[in-house]
Amino acid sequence: MSETAIYDIPDGATEDVRDLLQAVREGRGEAVPELVGALTDAQRRTCLPVLTSWRTATRNNWADGHLAIRAALLLAGAGCSTGVAAAAQWIASSDLRWAGSDSSLLLKAMGDRDSTWLGQVAHRLAGHRTVAEEQYTLIARLVRAAGCEPPTTDGFVLGWEASIPVHGMTVQDRLRDDPFLSVMAPRLFEVAEAGSDFQYSDEDDPGWPAALAGLAAEGRLSREMLIDGCLSRLMRGGRLGLVKGFLALLTALDLTEDERAAHTTTWVGMLPDAHSLAAARAQEVLAGLDEVGRLKSEHLVEASRAALCRPEVKIVRAQLTMLDKAMRRERSRTDELLPVVVEAFSHEEHSLQERALALVVRHRKHAGGAVLAELTVSAGQLSPGLRARAAEAFGEAIAGEEDDAEAAEVDVLPPVPHPERLEQAPSTPAELAEETGALLRTDGTPAQWERVLNGLVVHAHADLAGLRAALEPVAAQRTLSWQADYLKQGLAVVVVSIMGTPLGNLSVTPEPPGRRCPHSAFRSVPLTRAAEIGARLGDVPLPFLLATPTWSTGAIEASELVARLAAYERSGVEPGQSDLDQALLRLHREVPAEARAAAAELTSPAGRRLAAWLASGGLPDPAVSRGVEPLRPRTPRPGVLVRTEALPGHENHPEPFRSLLGAHDPIGSPCECGGSGECSPHAVALLPQHREVIAARMLVTFGTLAEYDDVGEGASVLPALAESGGPAGPATHLLLAYGLGARRLEEQLFAVDAMFVLATRGQLDAAWLGRDIAELTGLRRLKLQRVVAALREAVRTGAYATVWAVLSAALPPLLNGGAPHGLPALLTIAADCAERSGARGAIPEINELAARSGSSQMVKQARRIKSATERPEPGP
Repeated sequence: MSETAIYDIPDGATEDVRDLLQAVREGRGEAVPELVGALTDAQRRTCLPVLTSWRTATRNNWADGHLAIRAALLLAGAGCSTGVAAAAQWIASSDLRWAGSDSSLLLKAMGDRDSTWLGQVAHRLAGHRTVAEEQYTLIARLVRAAGCEPPTTDGFVLGWEASIPVHGMTVQDRLRDDPFLSVMAPRLFEVAEAGSDFQYSDEDDPGWPAALAGLAAEGRLSREMLIDGCLSRLMRGGRLGLVKGFLALLTALDLTEDERAAHTTTWVGMLPDAHSLAAARAQEVLAGLDEVGRLKSEHLVEASRAALCRPEVKIVRAQLTMLDKAMRRERSRTDELLPVVVEAFSHEEHSLQERALALVVRHRKHAGGAVLAELTVSAGQLSPGLRARAAEAFGEAIAGEEDDAEAAEVDVLPPVPHPERLEQAPSTPAELAEETGALLRTDGTPAQWERVLNGLVVHAHADLAGLRAALEPVAAQRTLSWQADYLKQGLAVVVVSIMGTPLGNLSVTPEPPGRRCPHSAFRSVPLTRAAEIGARLGDVPLPFLLATPTWSTGAIEASELVARLAAYERSGVEPGQSDLDQALLRLHREVPAEARAAAAELTSPAGRRLAAWLASGGLPDPAVSRGVEPLRPRTPRPGVLVRTEALPGHENHPEPFRSLLGAHDPIGSPCECGGSGECSPHAVALLPQHREVIAARMLVTFGTLAEYDDVGEGASVLPALAESGGPAGPATHLLLAYGLGARRLEEQLFAVDAMFVLATRGQLDAAWLGRDIAELTGLRRLKLQRVVAALREAVRTGAYATVWAVLSAALPPLLNGGAPHGLPALLTIAADCAERSGARGAIPEINELAARSGSSQMVKQARRIKSATERPEPGP
């Protein structure tokens, strides 16, 4: 369509109106304000419908000059809107705003309006956060033109903050002359993302903190307001950059001793939950106040209880030092302060327990009898080795020590998860359409996808016209176009096929022969099934799908598949080849004798194939072997990968199943695709009883994601693998090792859950996993401190024996490999687990380390492990 046809000036337009519209469609924005000013309100109202229709047409106009037309439309629409709401809505429109327009021209286009009207438009625009940030300059000019109070919305405050830094002027000079300063400054402490630039400064400009402090010294801002606001903001926490910025402001304000003392309760309130940097600053201030005698014991007790429960070692250590100094200065405070120290007795960091015990022992001679009795009872929270020291110090047995041997034999693991039976397809077309639309917009589990796919087939067979009517709103969605997500692409193919409309860019084509590989099969299998379903809708519709899983893991019970094929035979329907192939690959390993007998009675070719499949024992497990990949351009550091031999009979399957079941050698013959196998539960559901086949094909991708700290949602595959069937071999354990070394805690927790599932089922080879962790660490594919964080989460559940089994295998090669960063922390966890799990058996590398002189953490923890593993067996 031509540009003239799109921007058609209506017949009968007056000359003034025509001049304006002509300027707009030619993109002459600079002429618009004057042309608008020449119009009456009536003429402006006649322009609006035309401008509105042009605005709609502009959304599809990407020809040269379209940006100028959009900018002119923005100016004209704002000037022709006689109502406040209409003008604000027009200016706020994202389809025009992003084209850019000089705010002075916008103001000029509305310049003949009265001050009240301009002020109301300004406040309406400020109510849209994004608009207020992007159009701050315009809104500020409107406010000044109207002479009204500036808005204080979050967006306007952020826009104001962003407008202050100007090249060639310091922030303080800009703020000093800013008319909104007194109104905006207090809001900097209330808006969530305000203060983002406070952390930055340079030689020419000391930045925001120095500027605000300087203006307070000049009397332009209230110093009390800045202090209160800054402390309040630090109490709320936030991301690191913001906390650094407000701490910089606190430093610039340089609080006096009286000001610090006046906010004692605020400093104390920071210690439980504030960001670690803010808590450390509060701790420093409180320590200073205590040294000059201006901190009440009750405040020190409250602060200590909070600080000693924090996970940060530095904060706990500093608080113990503060308590030590306080009791040294005033022995009379010992009975009040010493009981607080026991908060650190249960800290997960052994060195802090040790330091707390040493502090108690040092000051116990100044404590009263009641306090000593309380300390003796509390010592039962210490780790077993430290409880023995406490017993020596207090001269009596520590409660709980006698129970160690019995408790050590118990490993707390979560219950075995049981797969859930797949729900039936939605009973009505309307319900099915709703679930289909939801899956096309969002993600879903394999069970949800299979349930909806089967529901579409079932309802299309029973009432195609009714299903089409229900799917009409879904078919109208933009989601029914080409999708990067192959699952949504396949589902869209089925929906379009049901509606009887052309596939267009949704047509599913098989992978070219040169690109077929075990990795592309992850995508090709679902797409091939979708294409088959769509093709059958116009021929002999399927009554239901054979490959719909019985269980949430993707597995199908043999008896159910036999019953489904029997129903097919009774109705004379020939199964879809891909549907049958997928169903056979999902069969559960355990096949009841009755299912074999019932299968033998089937007479169709598909039925005889199933009977032979069950009689032969089903899909066998392939031979697997692991090895270190050679260095290649895409692998800066080698990883450990797993080869799988071709499964017997794979050549009898059509593509893409043949590729899925074929040989896979990522070490000697890597795929041209680069090993980009998808890491998701959907891939596991293709072969839910042969997890090693799928895990081996994921290793290159998963290892690369872990290498670059981007495991992300791929970590969710680990629990799915653990809950699926088949041997848990080298590929599964390597994926688990990578997952334990993921960057983010939520990703690590997927690996911890998977480890627990395998351990509970008796399928975890803990020694294998430990050696994998050590090898990948030695190859620099894992950062040991991240593994420490993951295993610490596992230990918190009480899984001491499981974690010890992993670490007792990992420690020897790690100690022989040069003590990587994070090893002291790993030894600490190992010592805790050895003491609490009843570990037995000497580890030569540990004993050698324990025999070294010195008192480093590594040596200390090695001695703990040696002592624990050399304990005599408990008596009968």
